[in-house]
Amino acid sequence: MNDTTRNIATLEFEERYYAVAIRVALIAALVIAICAFLLLPKEFVVKPYQLRRSVEMVMENLPPVLEKIAEPPKVAKPSVPVAATSEAEVEATTVEATTFTEVTKRTEETDIPVVAFWKVEVKPNPINIPKPVYPDLARNAGIEGQCVVEALVDVDGSIIEARIIKSSGNQSLDAAAVEAAYKAKFTPAKQRDKAVRVWVSIPYRFTLQ
Repeated sequence: MNDTTRNIATLEFEERYYAVAIRVALIAALVIAICAFLLLPKEFVVKPYQLRRSVEMVMENLPPVLEKIAEPPKVAKPSVPVAATSEAEVEATTVEATTFTEVTKRTEETDIPVVAFWKVEVKPNPINIPKPVYPDLARNAGIEGQCVVEALVDVDGSIIEARIIKSSGNQSLDAAAVEAAYKAKFTPAKQRDKAVRVWVSIPYRFTLQ
């Protein structure tokens, strides 16, 4: 059988069984789809998302509502100005004295938290730590010493409270150290982006040259 005869036989076979092959393939696809619906699970179990670590929720009390400011008394609207007809009328007219009552807004004391130094997120950094003035009495007596002052840094970085936590053994030296601590300046400490108060320790050394 030559090639021409083989090609003609192939074409006749394809023409005869092409439609049959299409139907068989369609039936097979339908059978596979039906089997998939019957055999595969009818529903998928979706597991809820679980956090890898627990999130701590912190509830903070809001500051009390400010007192309502008393409204100032209503002032009568000025009359429409009218042009004077003569100079005498202008000079005879006097302007009434303006009286007003100053309205001031009262500020309320709010509780500013004091956070421990080791716990605060943004530590206060010293900006200015002035040296204490050496007391003349201790200088003349040749007294030296070291002490540590614990200072409370306010929300603006200033010192609002200071106390001796390690004494030098001399009251005048301790007093000079506390006085110098009150003049120190720090950067404000912050906790959760909010300015807080924090205690810091400032060491002082008194030595005679």
